[in-house]
Amino acid sequence: MLLVTALTVGCSLSSGNGDRQTSYTETIGASGVRFDMVRVETGDFWIGRTEVTWDEYLLFCAFDQYDDEEVDGVSRPSKPLPDVAPFDRDWGAGQRPAVGMSWNAAKKYCEWLSAQTGRTYRLPTETEWRLACGRRPKQPLTDHAWFQANSDEMTHEVGLKQPNEFGLHDMLGNLWEYCLDPFDASEPERAVLRGGSWMTSAAKLTPASRLGFEEDWVLDDPNVPPGVWWVPEGSHLGFRVLRVSDDNQR
Repeated sequence: MLLVTALTVGCSLSSGNGDRQTSYTETIGASGVRFDMVRVETGDFWIGRTEVTWDEYLLFCAFDQYDDEEVDGVSRPSKPLPDVAPFDRDWGAGQRPAVGMSWNAAKKYCEWLSAQTGRTYRLPTETEWRLACGRRPKQPLTDHAWFQANSDEMTHEVGLKQPNEFGLHDMLGNLWEYCLDPFDASEPERAVLRGGSWMTSAAKLTPASRLGFEEDWVLDDPNVPPGVWWVPEGSHLGFRVLRVSDDNQR
């Protein structure tokens, strides 16, 4: 059971490396795959303009480089069994947001991305995520978010809806996004997610809504222990990356 509680400006992107630049475009290694980071001045950090896409995440998975038996299952995810849950849910990859990874996988991706780029990336804390989310849009919600009423029961390519006040897309809707801190201090191994997803009702799609990870979502994972990399019932789960401004690398 989902546990949910309630608690349009574009940016000019720069590829420069100044530590105080408003925003920048990052390229992942020699892949040519790029993503945009937008600075939130009041929080003194940069955060992904969109949720992490399959174009980005599949570089980490490296399914095409290794046979299943060659993936160690410790540093990188093995390919999920298609009869359990196809990794893209048969919705397509590319610029759709990556779905169904575990909290561990999202954090491991950030570590891998940091090694690839020479900058330190991580998940946002709840406080940072809430600051980046800003206000609930005054315009019709359908202009800004994919949710239960307009999603056709699936995710959609990132960046198609209008951005929020900071120039960030899909902070509400499309996918619930993992945060760095746990759902509760008494449950340090339980992830918390923010922002709602394609299956969230309009009434619950607010900047204050929280979602606690449910162990039932990994019951169909045949791996032991289950849920290390993939969440079979996690088609509503995703994430975006953050970089703090005191990271003066490169």
